[in-house]
Parts: sequence; C-alpha cells; structure tokens
Amino acid sequence: MAYLALIVEDVVINKWEINDEVIILGRAKDCDIQIDDQSVSSKHARLVVEADPYLDGAENIYIEDLKSTNGTELNGRKVSREKLADGDMIKVGFNQFRFVNSDSKGLDDTAVIVN
Repeated sequence: MAYLALIVEDVVINKWEINDEVIILGRAKDCDIQIDDQSVSSKHARLVVEADPYLDGAENIYIEDLKSTNGTELNGRKVSREKLADGDMIKVGFNQFRFVNSDSKGLDDTAVIVN
C-alpha cells in the first residue's frame, strides 16, 4: 500500500492512500488532495501511477509539477517529473508530505543470485 502523509513538526497530520492512476494535489475544491494554503496553486501537482516496464505486476509512482507558481520539491530540489521512492519528502507550497510505499521492492528483494 502506498500513501502520502502530511507531516507537521515530524507528526503525521493526515494521510491519503494512492488508489487511483492519477491524484491531483492543489488548492481547488475538485482536487483529490485539497491543500488550503495560498502558496499552493489551484492544480499544483499530481501523482501518476504507471506499470513498471521491467517488473511484471509492479508499479512506479511519479510526482509531476503542473506548472505551479511556486514549484514542487522532492527531497529539497525542484522537479518537473520524478519517480518516487519510499520515504521521499515532497514539498507543495509550505506543506511537507512523506511518500510511503510498503509495496516497493528494491533489487535486493527481486534479484535471484545463482552460484
């Protein structure tokens, strides 16, 4: 299960499961994750779930900035589109989110080593 957790002073305030192929973050009322903050654009960013081209049945989740006024940060740097990894920190306006993906598999979990 993957989800986005809103973090304030190292405390999880709210969390949203990522159940759809596209999830919009922004200030507008029709956003999937509505953020009531003037530093956030009406349609600020989105999460996109795509099938992993290399691992059958696995999915990758990406964060995409939607040409927002203040940009979207991933682990402290502005991004336009970037693949997310478990524990990544996303900043939208003045809001910090942690991406959590308990389903993620690293190469150590999927590799078969034959002697």
